[in-house]
Amino acid sequence: MFQNKICLSSDNWSPAHPLVLKAVLEANEGYAAPYGADFWTEQATSLIQEVFRNPCKVFMIPAGTGANVFSLKLSCRPYQSVICTDIGHINFQESGAAEAIVGCKLLTVPHQEGKITTESVEKKLQAERAFGKHTTSPRVLSITQPTEIGTVYSLAELSSLSKLCKAEGLLFHIDGSRLYNAAIHLNVDLHEIVRAASPDILSLGGTKNGLMGAESVVIFNSHLYEGTDHLHKQTLQLLSKMRYLSAQYIPFFRDELWRTLARGANQKAQQIGAIIETIPELSLSYGVKTNQIFFTAPAAWIPLIQEKILCYVWDKEKNEIRFIASWNTSDQDIANLRSVLVEIRESVNTRQYNTVF
Repeated sequence: MFQNKICLSSDNWSPAHPLVLKAVLEANEGYAAPYGADFWTEQATSLIQEVFRNPCKVFMIPAGTGANVFSLKLSCRPYQSVICTDIGHINFQESGAAEAIVGCKLLTVPHQEGKITTESVEKKLQAERAFGKHTTSPRVLSITQPTEIGTVYSLAELSSLSKLCKAEGLLFHIDGSRLYNAAIHLNVDLHEIVRAASPDILSLGGTKNGLMGAESVVIFNSHLYEGTDHLHKQTLQLLSKMRYLSAQYIPFFRDELWRTLARGANQKAQQIGAIIETIPELSLSYGVKTNQIFFTAPAAWIPLIQEKILCYVWDKEKNEIRFIASWNTSDQDIANLRSVLVEIRESVNTRQYNTVF
Protein backbone atom coordinates (compact mmCIF):
# COMPACT_ATOMS: atom_id res chain seq x y z
CA MET A 1 0.00 0.00 0.00
CA PHE A 2 2.88 2.38 0.74
CA GLN A 3 5.39 1.21 -1.85
CA ASN A 4 4.55 3.91 -4.41
CA LYS A 5 4.82 6.75 -1.95
CA ILE A 6 7.88 8.61 -0.70
CA CYS A 7 8.17 7.80 3.00
CA LEU A 8 9.08 10.78 5.16
CA SER A 9 6.70 9.97 8.02
CA SER A 10 9.35 8.94 10.52
CA ASP A 11 12.62 7.10 10.91
CA ASN A 12 10.51 4.57 12.83
CA TRP A 13 9.16 3.49 9.42
CA SER A 14 12.59 2.62 8.07
CA PRO A 15 13.90 -0.98 7.95
CA ALA A 16 16.72 -2.34 10.03
CA HIS A 17 20.14 -2.02 8.42
CA PRO A 18 21.46 -5.24 6.77
CA LEU A 19 24.51 -5.33 9.06
CA VAL A 20 22.18 -5.21 12.05
CA LEU A 21 20.12 -8.09 10.69
CA LYS A 22 23.34 -10.00 10.02
CA ALA A 23 24.38 -9.52 13.65
CA VAL A 24 21.03 -10.85 14.84
CA LEU A 25 21.35 -13.91 12.62
CA GLU A 26 24.88 -14.55 13.89
CA ALA A 27 23.53 -14.39 17.44
CA ASN A 28 20.88 -16.95 16.52
CA GLU A 29 23.24 -19.91 16.77
CA GLY A 30 22.95 -22.45 19.54
CA TYR A 31 22.07 -21.79 23.16
CA ALA A 32 22.78 -18.68 25.20
CA ALA A 33 22.05 -17.68 28.78
CA PRO A 34 18.82 -15.64 29.04
CA TYR A 35 18.00 -12.27 30.62
CA GLY A 36 21.19 -10.54 29.58
CA ALA A 37 23.69 -13.06 30.95
CA ASP A 38 25.04 -13.70 27.47
CA PHE A 39 28.15 -12.89 25.45
CA TRP A 40 26.43 -10.35 23.18
CA THR A 41 25.02 -8.29 26.04
CA GLU A 42 28.41 -8.29 27.72
CA GLN A 43 30.10 -7.14 24.52
CA ALA A 44 27.46 -4.50 23.74
CA THR A 45 27.74 -3.13 27.28
CA SER A 46 31.53 -2.89 26.96
CA LEU A 47 31.20 -1.07 23.63
CA ILE A 48 28.75 1.47 25.08
CA GLN A 49 31.07 2.06 28.02
CA GLU A 50 33.94 2.53 25.59
CA VAL A 51 31.96 4.93 23.37
CA PHE A 52 31.03 7.11 26.35
CA ARG A 53 34.40 6.60 28.06
CA ASN A 54 32.58 5.90 31.28
CA PRO A 55 32.08 2.79 33.46
CA CYS A 56 28.32 3.32 33.21
CA LYS A 57 25.67 0.71 33.92
CA VAL A 58 23.76 -0.33 30.80
CA PHE A 59 20.35 -1.93 30.39
CA MET A 60 18.97 -3.16 27.08
CA ILE A 61 15.38 -2.04 26.49
CA PRO A 62 12.94 -3.00 23.71
CA ALA A 63 11.21 0.40 23.33
CA GLY A 64 11.94 4.10 23.72
CA THR A 65 8.96 4.78 25.99
CA GLY A 66 10.09 1.88 28.14
CA ALA A 67 13.56 3.44 28.38
CA ASN A 68 12.08 6.73 29.57
CA VAL A 69 9.74 5.03 32.04
CA PHE A 70 12.59 2.96 33.46
CA SER A 71 14.82 6.04 33.70
CA LEU A 72 12.23 8.12 35.53
CA LYS A 73 11.06 5.25 37.71
CA LEU A 74 14.53 4.79 39.14
CA SER A 75 14.80 8.56 39.70
CA CYS A 76 11.48 9.55 41.24
CA ARG A 77 9.18 8.80 44.11
CA PRO A 78 5.43 9.42 43.70
CA TYR A 79 5.54 12.77 45.51
CA GLN A 80 8.32 14.02 43.25
CA SER A 81 8.14 15.61 39.79
CA VAL A 82 9.92 15.92 36.46
CA ILE A 83 10.47 19.21 34.64
CA CYS A 84 10.29 19.10 30.85
CA THR A 85 9.06 21.20 27.94
CA ASP A 86 5.43 21.27 26.89
CA ILE A 87 6.36 19.36 23.72
CA GLY A 88 8.70 16.96 25.52
CA HIS A 89 8.18 13.43 24.24
CA ILE A 90 7.50 12.13 27.77
CA ASN A 91 4.66 14.65 28.05
CA PHE A 92 3.40 14.93 24.51
CA GLN A 93 3.65 11.53 22.86
CA GLU A 94 3.93 8.72 25.39
CA SER A 95 0.27 8.31 26.38
CA GLY A 96 0.90 9.62 29.88
CA ALA A 97 3.22 6.68 30.65
CA ALA A 98 5.40 8.68 33.05
CA GLU A 99 2.49 9.76 35.20
CA ALA A 100 0.58 6.46 34.92
CA ILE A 101 3.47 4.07 35.53
CA VAL A 102 6.12 6.12 37.33
CA GLY A 103 3.48 7.90 39.40
CA CYS A 104 5.27 11.25 39.27
CA LYS A 105 3.93 14.59 38.06
CA LEU A 106 5.29 16.25 34.94
CA LEU A 107 5.89 19.98 35.29
CA THR A 108 5.94 21.52 31.83
CA VAL A 109 7.36 24.84 30.68
CA PRO A 110 6.90 26.45 27.25
CA HIS A 111 9.67 25.49 24.87
CA GLN A 112 11.88 28.00 23.11
CA GLU A 113 12.76 26.62 19.68
CA GLY A 114 12.12 23.19 21.20
CA LYS A 115 14.50 23.76 24.10
CA ILE A 116 14.22 24.38 27.81
CA THR A 117 16.23 27.25 29.30
CA THR A 118 17.89 27.62 32.67
CA GLU A 119 15.68 30.65 33.34
CA SER A 120 12.47 28.70 32.75
CA VAL A 121 13.67 25.86 34.98
CA GLU A 122 14.54 28.29 37.77
CA LYS A 123 11.13 29.96 37.46
CA LYS A 124 9.32 26.62 37.60
CA LEU A 125 11.37 25.50 40.60
CA GLN A 126 10.54 28.70 42.46
CA ALA A 127 6.83 28.36 41.76
CA GLU A 128 6.64 24.67 42.66
CA ARG A 129 8.65 25.02 45.86
CA ALA A 130 6.69 28.04 47.11
CA PHE A 131 3.99 25.97 48.82
CA GLY A 132 6.12 23.27 50.40
CA LYS A 133 4.28 20.00 51.03
CA HIS A 134 1.20 21.22 49.15
CA THR A 135 3.01 20.85 45.83
CA THR A 136 5.44 18.28 44.44
CA SER A 137 9.15 18.07 45.07
CA PRO A 138 10.98 18.59 41.74
CA ARG A 139 13.52 15.82 41.30
CA VAL A 140 14.42 15.47 37.60
CA LEU A 141 15.07 17.71 34.64
CA SER A 142 14.40 15.81 31.43
CA ILE A 143 15.36 17.09 27.99
CA THR A 144 15.37 15.61 24.51
CA GLN A 145 18.54 15.86 22.40
CA PRO A 146 17.87 16.68 19.63
CA THR A 147 14.53 18.24 20.46
CA GLU A 148 11.16 17.16 19.19
CA ILE A 149 11.38 19.80 16.45
CA GLY A 150 14.90 18.91 15.36
CA THR A 151 16.78 21.72 17.08
CA VAL A 152 19.95 20.84 18.98
CA TYR A 153 21.29 21.87 22.36
CA SER A 154 24.86 23.14 22.07
CA LEU A 155 27.52 21.75 24.39
CA ALA A 156 27.47 25.08 26.25
CA GLU A 157 23.69 24.87 26.73
CA LEU A 158 23.98 21.31 28.01
CA SER A 159 26.71 22.35 30.41
CA SER A 160 24.60 25.24 31.77
CA LEU A 161 21.62 22.96 32.37
CA SER A 162 23.87 20.41 34.06
CA LYS A 163 25.32 23.01 36.42
CA LEU A 164 21.83 24.18 37.31
CA CYS A 165 20.76 20.62 38.09
CA LYS A 166 23.68 20.10 40.41
CA ALA A 167 23.09 23.43 42.14
CA GLU A 168 19.39 22.68 42.64
CA GLY A 169 19.72 19.02 43.57
CA LEU A 170 18.02 17.76 40.40
CA LEU A 171 18.85 14.64 38.48
CA PHE A 172 19.50 15.24 34.78
CA HIS A 173 17.88 12.87 32.27
CA ILE A 174 18.40 13.00 28.51
CA ASP A 175 16.03 11.36 26.05
CA GLY A 176 18.50 10.52 23.30
CA SER A 177 16.38 8.59 20.83
CA ARG A 178 18.08 10.58 18.03
CA LEU A 179 21.26 11.48 19.92
CA TYR A 180 23.37 10.31 16.98
CA ASN A 181 21.85 12.92 14.67
CA ALA A 182 22.64 15.61 17.23
CA ALA A 183 26.24 14.42 17.48
CA ILE A 184 26.63 14.62 13.69
CA HIS A 185 25.23 18.16 13.64
CA LEU A 186 27.53 19.25 16.48
CA ASN A 187 30.45 17.43 14.84
CA VAL A 188 31.38 15.77 18.12
CA ASP A 189 31.71 12.25 19.45
CA LEU A 190 29.03 10.88 21.73
CA HIS A 191 31.29 11.03 24.76
CA GLU A 192 31.73 14.77 24.26
CA ILE A 193 27.99 15.31 24.62
CA VAL A 194 28.01 13.30 27.84
CA ARG A 195 31.07 15.12 29.13
CA ALA A 196 29.40 18.50 28.56
CA ALA A 197 26.00 17.49 29.94
CA SER A 198 27.18 15.19 32.73
CA PRO A 199 23.76 13.51 32.80
CA ASP A 200 22.72 11.08 35.48
CA ILE A 201 20.72 8.94 33.07
CA LEU A 202 20.47 8.65 29.30
CA SER A 203 17.75 6.95 27.28
CA LEU A 204 19.92 5.89 24.37
CA GLY A 205 18.18 5.25 21.06
CA GLY A 206 18.79 2.78 18.30
CA THR A 207 15.54 1.95 16.54
CA LYS A 208 15.34 5.32 14.78
CA ASN A 209 18.86 4.90 13.42
CA GLY A 210 18.85 1.47 11.82
CA LEU A 211 18.32 -0.95 14.70
CA MET A 212 15.35 -3.27 15.13
CA GLY A 213 13.45 -2.64 18.35
CA ALA A 214 16.58 -1.96 20.39
CA GLU A 215 17.11 0.87 22.87
CA SER A 216 19.04 1.13 26.10
CA VAL A 217 19.23 2.98 29.39
CA VAL A 218 22.67 4.20 30.38
CA ILE A 219 23.15 5.17 34.04
CA PHE A 220 26.14 7.39 34.74
CA ASN A 221 25.34 8.20 38.37
CA SER A 222 26.48 5.21 40.44
CA HIS A 223 24.28 6.35 43.35
CA LEU A 224 21.31 5.26 41.26
CA TYR A 225 22.50 1.70 40.68
CA GLU A 226 20.83 0.13 43.72
CA GLY A 227 17.75 -1.87 42.80
CA THR A 228 18.03 -1.24 39.07
CA ASP A 229 18.40 -4.93 38.18
CA HIS A 230 15.07 -5.63 39.88
CA LEU A 231 13.48 -2.53 38.40
CA HIS A 232 14.51 -3.63 34.92
CA LYS A 233 12.32 -6.70 35.43
CA GLN A 234 9.55 -4.92 37.35
CA THR A 235 9.03 -2.35 34.61
CA LEU A 236 8.62 -5.19 32.07
CA GLN A 237 11.77 -4.25 30.13
CA LEU A 238 13.83 -7.38 30.80
CA LEU A 239 13.67 -9.69 27.79
CA SER A 240 14.44 -13.37 28.10
CA LYS A 241 16.32 -13.59 24.79
CA MET A 242 18.25 -10.38 25.31
CA ARG A 243 21.01 -11.42 22.93
CA TYR A 244 18.90 -10.34 19.93
CA LEU A 245 18.72 -6.75 21.20
CA SER A 246 22.32 -6.61 22.35
CA ALA A 247 23.79 -8.11 19.18
CA GLN A 248 22.49 -5.16 17.17
CA TYR A 249 24.65 -2.69 19.10
CA ILE A 250 27.85 -4.55 18.23
CA PRO A 251 28.26 -3.48 14.58
CA PHE A 252 26.46 -0.25 15.47
CA PHE A 253 29.29 0.87 17.75
CA ARG A 254 32.21 -1.40 16.82
CA ASP A 255 32.08 -0.30 13.18
CA GLU A 256 30.70 3.20 13.90
CA LEU A 257 27.64 2.33 11.88
CA TRP A 258 25.70 4.83 14.00
CA ARG A 259 27.80 7.64 12.55
CA THR A 260 27.36 6.56 8.93
CA LEU A 261 23.59 6.17 9.22
CA ALA A 262 22.99 9.39 11.16
CA ARG A 263 25.19 11.39 8.80
CA GLY A 264 23.30 10.03 5.81
CA ALA A 265 19.91 10.90 7.31
CA ASN A 266 21.06 14.41 8.23
CA GLN A 267 22.45 15.03 4.75
CA LYS A 268 19.20 13.93 3.12
CA ALA A 269 17.28 16.25 5.44
CA GLN A 270 19.53 19.12 4.38
CA GLN A 271 18.73 18.35 0.74
CA ILE A 272 15.01 18.26 1.49
CA GLY A 273 15.26 21.59 3.33
CA ALA A 274 17.06 23.11 0.34
CA ILE A 275 14.25 21.97 -1.98
CA ILE A 276 11.59 23.46 0.28
CA GLU A 277 13.45 26.79 0.31
CA THR A 278 13.21 26.99 -3.50
CA ILE A 279 9.40 26.93 -3.42
CA PRO A 280 7.93 30.33 -2.47
CA GLU A 281 4.69 28.89 -1.07
CA LEU A 282 6.56 26.73 1.45
CA SER A 283 8.44 28.01 4.48
CA LEU A 284 10.79 26.20 6.85
CA SER A 285 9.72 26.60 10.46
CA TYR A 286 13.24 26.05 11.80
CA GLY A 287 16.69 25.61 10.38
CA VAL A 288 17.35 21.98 9.46
CA LYS A 289 19.84 20.70 12.03
CA THR A 290 19.25 16.96 12.13
CA ASN A 291 17.02 14.59 10.15
CA GLN A 292 13.78 16.40 11.00
CA ILE A 293 12.23 19.04 8.74
CA PHE A 294 9.28 21.23 9.71
CA PHE A 295 7.63 23.57 7.23
CA THR A 296 4.36 25.34 6.57
CA ALA A 297 2.33 24.99 3.38
CA PRO A 298 -0.91 26.44 2.01
CA ALA A 299 -3.90 24.47 3.35
CA ALA A 300 -4.86 23.37 -0.17
CA TRP A 301 -1.43 21.79 -0.64
CA ILE A 302 -1.57 19.48 2.37
CA PRO A 303 -3.88 16.75 1.00
CA LEU A 304 -1.97 16.88 -2.30
CA ILE A 305 1.33 16.40 -0.48
CA GLN A 306 -0.04 13.54 1.61
CA GLU A 307 -1.41 11.87 -1.50
CA LYS A 308 2.16 11.31 -2.76
CA ILE A 309 4.27 11.56 0.38
CA LEU A 310 3.86 9.69 3.65
CA CYS A 311 4.15 12.38 6.31
CA TYR A 312 2.38 13.89 9.31
CA VAL A 313 0.72 17.22 9.84
CA TRP A 314 2.47 18.48 12.97
CA ASP A 315 0.33 21.56 13.66
CA LYS A 316 -3.02 21.85 11.91
CA GLU A 317 -3.57 25.45 12.98
CA LYS A 318 -0.34 26.56 11.34
CA ASN A 319 -0.56 24.12 8.40
CA GLU A 320 2.79 22.76 9.54
CA ILE A 321 4.09 19.49 8.14
CA ARG A 322 6.88 17.29 9.48
CA PHE A 323 9.21 15.32 7.23
CA ILE A 324 11.80 12.98 8.70
CA ALA A 325 14.64 11.55 6.65
CA SER A 326 15.90 8.07 7.51
CA TRP A 327 19.16 6.21 7.01
CA ASN A 328 17.68 4.63 3.88
CA THR A 329 16.19 7.77 2.32
CA SER A 330 17.60 7.55 -1.20
CA ASP A 331 18.75 9.98 -3.87
CA GLN A 332 15.76 8.82 -5.90
CA ASP A 333 13.46 9.75 -3.01
CA ILE A 334 14.94 13.25 -3.05
CA ALA A 335 14.50 13.56 -6.81
CA ASN A 336 10.92 12.30 -6.59
CA LEU A 337 10.16 14.71 -3.76
CA ARG A 338 11.38 17.63 -5.83
CA SER A 339 9.19 16.53 -8.75
CA VAL A 340 6.13 16.07 -6.55
CA LEU A 341 6.39 19.51 -4.96
CA VAL A 342 7.00 21.22 -8.30
CA GLU A 343 4.06 19.33 -9.81
CA ILE A 344 1.79 20.38 -6.94
CA ARG A 345 2.83 24.00 -7.31
CA GLU A 346 2.16 23.98 -11.05
CA SER A 347 -1.17 22.22 -10.59
CA VAL A 348 -2.40 24.62 -7.91
CA ASN A 349 -1.23 27.69 -9.82
CA THR A 350 -2.90 26.47 -13.04
CA ARG A 351 -6.13 25.80 -11.18
CA GLN A 352 -6.08 29.26 -9.62
CA TYR A 353 -5.36 30.87 -13.00
CA ASN A 354 -8.26 29.05 -14.64
CA THR A 355 -10.54 30.03 -11.78
CA VAL A 356 -9.68 33.71 -12.21
CA PHE A 357 -10.06 33.71 -15.97
